[in-house]
Amino acid sequence: MRCCHRHASEPALPQSRAFSLPGATEHYAAERPIRAEHVRIELSLDFDQGRITGVCTTRVSAVRLVSTLTFDAVDLDVSSVTVDGRPARFSNSGAHVRVELPLPLTPGNAAEVALHYAARPRRGLYFWGPEAAYPDRPRQAWTQNQDTDARCWFPCLDTPAQKATSELIATFPEGLMALSNGVLVTDSVREGRRTQHYRMEQPHSPYLITLAVGDFEELTDTVGTVPLRYLFPRGRREDALRCIRRTPEMVRVFQEATGEPFPWSGYAQVFLTEFIFGGMENTTATSLTDSVLHDARAHADYNAEPLISHELAHQWFGDLLTCRDWPHGWLNEGFATWFEVLWKERADGVDEADQHRLTDLEAYLSEVKERYARAIVSRRFHAPLDVFDRHLYEKGGLVLHELRRRLGDELFFRGLRHYVSRHRHGSVETVDLARAFEQATGHNLDGFFDQYVFAPGHPELKVEVRYEAEEARLRLKVRQVQRTDAGTPVFRLPLDVVVNTEGRDVLHRLEVTDAEHFFHLPCPAAPTQVRVDPRRDVLGTLDVDKSVGLWMEELRSAPESRARTEAAHALGRDGGFRAVEALGVALGDSRLFWGTRAASAKALGRIRTPEARARLLASLRAENPRVRRAVVAALGEFRRDAEVIALLRALLQSGDTSYFVEAEAARSYGKLRASDALTVLETTATRSSFQDVIAVGAMDGLAESQDPAAFALVEARTAYGQPPFLRRAATQAVAKLAEVAGRQREAVDLLSELLRDPMFRVQMGVFEAARTLGDRRIIGALEGTPLSDARARRAARETVRSLREGEPQARELAALREEVDALKEVTRAMRERLEVLTPSRVPEKPASGGARRAKAAGKKAPTARKKVGKPSKGGRRR
Repeated sequence: MRCCHRHASEPALPQSRAFSLPGATEHYAAERPIRAEHVRIELSLDFDQGRITGVCTTRVSAVRLVSTLTFDAVDLDVSSVTVDGRPARFSNSGAHVRVELPLPLTPGNAAEVALHYAARPRRGLYFWGPEAAYPDRPRQAWTQNQDTDARCWFPCLDTPAQKATSELIATFPEGLMALSNGVLVTDSVREGRRTQHYRMEQPHSPYLITLAVGDFEELTDTVGTVPLRYLFPRGRREDALRCIRRTPEMVRVFQEATGEPFPWSGYAQVFLTEFIFGGMENTTATSLTDSVLHDARAHADYNAEPLISHELAHQWFGDLLTCRDWPHGWLNEGFATWFEVLWKERADGVDEADQHRLTDLEAYLSEVKERYARAIVSRRFHAPLDVFDRHLYEKGGLVLHELRRRLGDELFFRGLRHYVSRHRHGSVETVDLARAFEQATGHNLDGFFDQYVFAPGHPELKVEVRYEAEEARLRLKVRQVQRTDAGTPVFRLPLDVVVNTEGRDVLHRLEVTDAEHFFHLPCPAAPTQVRVDPRRDVLGTLDVDKSVGLWMEELRSAPESRARTEAAHALGRDGGFRAVEALGVALGDSRLFWGTRAASAKALGRIRTPEARARLLASLRAENPRVRRAVVAALGEFRRDAEVIALLRALLQSGDTSYFVEAEAARSYGKLRASDALTVLETTATRSSFQDVIAVGAMDGLAESQDPAAFALVEARTAYGQPPFLRRAATQAVAKLAEVAGRQREAVDLLSELLRDPMFRVQMGVFEAARTLGDRRIIGALEGTPLSDARARRAARETVRSLREGEPQARELAALREEVDALKEVTRAMRERLEVLTPSRVPEKPASGGARRAKAAGKKAPTARKKVGKPSKGGRRR
């Protein structure tokens, strides 16, 4: 499952807090006195009433003597129960159905239990169709079970470890078609109703059973002997192909990586309206949100392959190997997230893979900073969906990358293939992964998993780089500065450092084991580059203190794009004249990887001097749309700059080949505080675009403008009937403008109303908006509104906690930003003046290392020293 799109942000909190909220309990795998062997669901769908009627028959076998069976069944109206065809007594609590067996079931024996029921599901199965506000919405019904919502539309033993074969027989209006797990057995029409029967011959978990009904077009393909199906809304053939055309290549890459042929009878992907996740990896039949369908204009700087590859990887990790219980859900989601990066690496190259991994790291670190740090395997929560966060996904994937870099590719993939082979069709916990890798590689990884999976936090490294000419060596001081009072350990990790001297790279792998180290590396001449963790592989933060000259040379010529990107960020913090020049050259170099150029643009925006502005303006028409987008975003830092305002106004009026560049221009135009911002942005908000990104940018721009008159404009865009992405953005804008417009009470009332909105995306936006608003009067609505989705309930609890603890108000943050901006301008101006007066201190490249050092030190050139990759004697913490 992919919870959200990459451009959509999770609700953010201002500082790290505890993961467990009041009332949370410990969760362990359910007891299994019986085992499900086969599940047969016969279902009739009434679209007009949003109602289902059916019978679910489960064949179970006893592990121990049992006289009663308990099925998970939420809000199901059960009319009768039979056991092996004979009526049985039962009771229904509304959450569980308890069946009394006519005769006790002894170990090893089986029985078929049939429950006849009806329901109007609030969760699990969703009906959609056209209505007055959305007349073009297609008629669909679809299921989404993860984590524990299967029980909301059929009675089941709803735990991941209960794997069974299944079949689903669905009856629905004749003009529609259905998709479910496995293969289509029969397809018939009678009296205007169509019935399709799907059968799944291999066991899988109840949360992976699916049904999707709608009016779809279909394309087919194959990879080897595996049939592929693609189902999508009518008229969207080319848009669908842009998303899924490389599926066969992905299957081949994943088969090779896992050593396991595609494990099922076939694979289908269906695009669904209003789907509440990005995607869901139902066995053989993945559900995808139709919001990722995109046209050729969007494809220039957007693709859906992270989502497509993520859900495909789940066919192995999640479906074939399934976490035994949800605290170990990272074995599903972490692997799927890691496979996104692997696909990028194999399909698009290392630079794209490293850039994608950077977004994963930033997402995880943001959650630690703004919400909480927790152990990946955490058992104390309200609902299993509480753990479906950036730790489960992004940190989980980064843990696997960390394991790969330590073992090397040969051993890593050997361990991976052994893990898959050993546990295929089974249920797994983290210890199973550790033992499989130990058996395959000979490495004991208990300490690794203790640090990265069973403990919170990550290493926070500060590295000081100094060249000691007299000693002909490079000194590196490495400190771990993370707090360890809440369970975060002092980590043991390798740290790669590449030293370039006289045009030659030398790789050193430093073993970091303590809170502080001094490493001394032989260096025959002053280095021109010292690339610490050059591909930014370390799972954690890295703050490197070294000379501006080294950063500049790395930005100019480091072979790793990630090293160049880090250099751009560092030079943005320096802000000097030479830094601006180097960043401008990198930004304008079309040969460089786009991620480095975008980082250079961002750094120039942070520096915000006239020279930085000139460099940005020179790249306003960069050929790469992702670079142009970064340039336009950086120009938003030059508030009330007449020339920048004129250029961005012209861009918004004439348009851009990229939706995203136009959207960023709208956002920046609001930041510039242009006098005509409302007029320009109101017009911009009417443009149609992929995911309404241009209109969303206009909403963000109106919020940034801080013009009281903008409140009414954004409030109108929250109305039911407006596009969903636009509604959520407008909700955030309402919160940001409420105070300056003096309409906090109206904002509270609006947000309280939107808590009950039928669109999940809009509902989730309310929590972030409530924290931005900072008005405690909304607490009553947050606590009193019934919320059916566990993610919404979690977000509501976090929001209430934040408001009660006195989260900083938006006006205080804005005032602080203004003050910081003013101080930065003064500091940069002073630095510029100093640099004019002070000679450059960039080390010159020596003609001959030994002679230059000897001359500088006034003594004979030293003899060569032994190459050291460990702490010097006495160099550990004292």
